Amino acid sequence: MIQFTALDIDRALKILYFPTPEPVLKHYNAPYLLTEEQVRFFQEEGYVYLPEVVNRESLAYLQRVIQAAVLLRKKDDDRALHEKSAYEQSFLQCGFLCWDFKPIKDFVFGKRFAGLARDLLQAEHVRLWHDQALFKEPGGRATDVHIDSSYWPIDRPQLSVTLWLALNPVPPEKGCLYFYPKSHLLEKHEYVDIFNKPHFPQALSREKQVYVPLNPGDATFHSGLLYHGAGENKTDRMREGMTVIYIADGLRFDASDARNRTHTSCQGLEDGDIIDTRYTPILI
Repeated sequence: MIQFTALDIDRALKILYFPTPEPVLKHYNAPYLLTEEQVRFFQEEGYVYLPEVVNRESLAYLQRVIQAAVLLRKKDDDRALHEKSAYEQSFLQCGFLCWDFKPIKDFVFGKRFAGLARDLLQAEHVRLWHDQALFKEPGGRATDVHIDSSYWPIDRPQLSVTLWLALNPVPPEKGCLYFYPKSHLLEKHEYVDIFNKPHFPQALSREKQVYVPLNPGDATFHSGLLYHGAGENKTDRMREGMTVIYIADGLRFDASDARNRTHTSCQGLEDGDIIDTRYTPILI
């Protein structure tokens, strides 16, 4: 079973029971203004680094509630790292947390973060696709290179973006993300089966990746079409990241790929339907 300092099941339940403090809620909904250069960089390179997306006071609270949620989700998994599949050794993955834990919903629904996604995508409105915590255990293996939208049944993946927020320091040796700039602009993107049989995409050069270490509270946004991965965790501490995925309003459900047509976010939709489900509300 995973462990966090001074946190057990009872303590986790108490943390997640109490409402989000008002100053934190206010911060979650305060605008973060982008420069024209930051928007241009994202459009051209496929990703952008943003410092201090969450301030120190709010992050201390947010980190604790996400740790608590991850602990509860993984409480029955007592396997050692070496007993897990190669995919599971890459990270502890806990998705759709906002629907089980109100304090996490307050963060995921924050207009500060949705506003960044809207402005980077240059969309009128954005919807939630889903959230997920991605914690890499000490000794955790590298995350294989892939594009996120390979696993999403959406018709225009160029209008999707992932927020990756560092909850604790994420230097290269702990498994920070690396990106392949401009790869979102390729005419074709390979499906990489990171779950069972990963391979390195033929269109990429192994020497062209850009590592983006993060301080706590820093974040990156990357296009759903951008190739990226993460290094192994060579330290004795957990790498803690929280992600939120956004899509532009108006995208349609694309059921052409049997590998992902049963995605939770599209429950109840028929091929070609506008994506508008209980899991995908408009956030801003």
